[in-house]
Amino acid sequence: GSAWSSFWTTMEIALISAPLTAGIGVLTAYLLVRQNFRGKNAFEFATMLSFAIPGTVIGVSYIIAFNVPPIELTGTGIILVLSFVFRNMPVGVRAGIASMSQIDRSLDESSLTLGANSWQTFRRVILPLLRSAMLAALVYSFVRAMTAISAVIFLVSARYDLSTSYIVGRVENNEYGIAIAYSTVLIAVMLVAIGLMQLAVGSRNIGRRGIQGGDGGWSIR
Repeated sequence: GSAWSSFWTTMEIALISAPLTAGIGVLTAYLLVRQNFRGKNAFEFATMLSFAIPGTVIGVSYIIAFNVPPIELTGTGIILVLSFVFRNMPVGVRAGIASMSQIDRSLDESSLTLGANSWQTFRRVILPLLRSAMLAALVYSFVRAMTAISAVIFLVSARYDLSTSYIVGRVENNEYGIAIAYSTVLIAVMLVAIGLMQLAVGSRNIGRRGIQGGDGGWSIR
C-alpha cells in the first residue's frame, strides 16, 4: 500500500542523497583546508547558511526556483535529493574540516614530491584518513533524510511521498496506531544504521606500553 510505497521511496531518496552529501562535504572541506583562493572565507560562510535558514523557507524557495522551465523539478525525486544534499552538507563539511585539520601537510607535500597530482593525493593519501568523517556524514545525512519534515513537506508529491509526510497524514486522520507503528519501523531503521556505522568505524584503543624489569631481564608489555 501507500505505507510501504512511501517507506521505500524514503529509503531510495536517503540512499542516494547520503553518499552525495558526504562526498560533496568532504571535497568542500578539502578545498577549505588545503587550498587558498580568493573569497575562501565567504565560501565557507555560504556552506553553513543552510543550517541557519529554517527548513520551511528552504522548501518554499526550492518550489519558487524550480517550478518553471527550463529547470522544472517540482514534484520529482531530484528536488528531494537536492534538498537533502544541501540541507545536510554542513555536517559533512565540518566533520571533514575537523579531521583534515589533524592531518599534517607534510603528507600532501611528500605525495606531490613523488609525482602525484592534487587529485591523486586526495584520493590515495587524504581520503583514507577521512574514513571516520565520511561515515559520520553518511549516517547523519541518511538519518536526516529519513526523518526530515520541515523542508520536504512542500516538496513531496503523490508519486514521491516520504515517510514523515505519510505519518503526518495518518495523524491528521486520527489513525494514531498506524502512525505509531510506522514511526517504530523508522526508529528501528535508524538504530540499524547507527549500529552499522559503529561496526564500520570500530574503536581504536591506544595504550601506553610499559617496560618491566625482572630477574629474567627487561620485557616490554
